[in-house]
Amino acid sequence: MTSLLGTAAVDGIQFFGRISASISHELKNSLSIMNESAGLLEDLSRLAEKGRPLDLERVKHLSGMIKRQIQRTDHIIRNMNRFSHAVDDPFKQIDLSEFLTLVLAVSRRLTEVRGVTVNLSLCPETVPVITRPFYLHHLVWRIIEFGMDAVGVSKTIDIEIHRTAKGVEMIFSGLDHLLARTPARVFPDAPDETLLSLLGARLHINDQLNQIRLVIPERFEI
Repeated sequence: MTSLLGTAAVDGIQFFGRISASISHELKNSLSIMNESAGLLEDLSRLAEKGRPLDLERVKHLSGMIKRQIQRTDHIIRNMNRFSHAVDDPFKQIDLSEFLTLVLAVSRRLTEVRGVTVNLSLCPETVPVITRPFYLHHLVWRIIEFGMDAVGVSKTIDIEIHRTAKGVEMIFSGLDHLLARTPARVFPDAPDETLLSLLGARLHINDQLNQIRLVIPERFEI
């Protein structure tokens, strides 16, 4: 188990860095929009000082844009904070629906760059599980990352959550090209198997239904 944790920690640092870099890029984009809007407001102020009538509608538009970007930035930072705290506790009880919502939020830029939409069907009730949140986040992302190479023409991955007698099941659908796997695209590979072991999880690939199914125990502690 110690060697597994060591291997997962090295891979996890790279994963943490990639997600953090993506989040910082989103923050930079938001700040750039605010900076540009603020610059335009300054230009309007200078023109007004020279006697040109102030375009109040444009001022309102720019002010509204800045406000929306502030709200967006606050939301990004909140998600970044939640993601960062995933490493605080080795084991923690989480609500799986909220957890997957966060996973998709902090990786949205990475999926959008690939032109892929990931949809999550939320459960009407909470789905509490005790697990290793950081490693689960890493594994779910690796499944999504692989899924983006196997996605169909819709460029959409659908995720559903179901309770089963064996635990909680996450179903990743819309992977029309699962049969196109090659030796260069082995899945699950060694890092995936390490994460599965650390989570007490099982992975099933259904080529006929174009699905990947991940089953995790409702309560996993060592």
